[in-house]
Amino acid sequence: MEVPAALHLQPAELHTLLDRLGPSLGLWRAAEVAVLRTQRYAPPVLDLGCGDGIVMSLVLPRVEIGIDPCPDAIRRAAAAHLYERLEAAPIENAAVAPGTVGTVVSNSVLEHVVDLPAVLRAAARLLRPGGHLIFTVPTEAFSGWLAVPAAGYSAWRNRHYDHRNLWPLDLWAHHLRHAGFTIVAVRPYLRRGLVTAWDAMELAQRVRIGRRRLFGLCWRRIPPGVLACLAHRLARLDLAALPPGGGRLVVARKR
Repeated sequence: MEVPAALHLQPAELHTLLDRLGPSLGLWRAAEVAVLRTQRYAPPVLDLGCGDGIVMSLVLPRVEIGIDPCPDAIRRAAAAHLYERLEAAPIENAAVAPGTVGTVVSNSVLEHVVDLPAVLRAAARLLRPGGHLIFTVPTEAFSGWLAVPAAGYSAWRNRHYDHRNLWPLDLWAHHLRHAGFTIVAVRPYLRRGLVTAWDAMELAQRVRIGRRRLFGLCWRRIPPGVLACLAHRLARLDLAALPPGGGRLVVARKR
């Protein structure tokens, strides 16, 4: 099997993610940023489920449209000064003219969607012919690579994250084809050991003393020099993976 090209982030970028998101989410987001940077984004770009904008701010210098159904997420995204326009709405109801978008990008959103066919059809409607939907999602391998190899544990973790669509690639291809897309590129990221380490770190962050998370209290007290050293060490990590990976980037072209 062909060895995938390495995926890395610079220490300063990892420092930003670790400082803002903590070690577990910072690691996962680092892999997503690195893999999203491998793609080209024809404007105008629409960020589907933009959240606070931290991921896309490390991928692109400017994004024309950000949409998210959560008004609080839109308020936080506005503070990033990344988006030319923001809208608190699901993509099905977005006030965007059909056939005017060059790229729809979505980072770790589609695995949560209840009515995924409706969202994919809406993305296809907004894209120009030949436009691209570029998205990242956890894979079907995710559940089996967690810190505890047990079905009950993985079911609990997936309920916690509201994961609904952890699909193999052929099922994604099926749903994309029915929405008017053809898959043109796939790139896995995060090998098994990193997914296991991510889950263990995330579990540690859930331990509480009263109403406060113990790990968070300690993390906020890490000296700046220690955090910088950790960022430099993580910058040497290869975040790529052989298929299926713990996460997967998919590029689909509108037919």
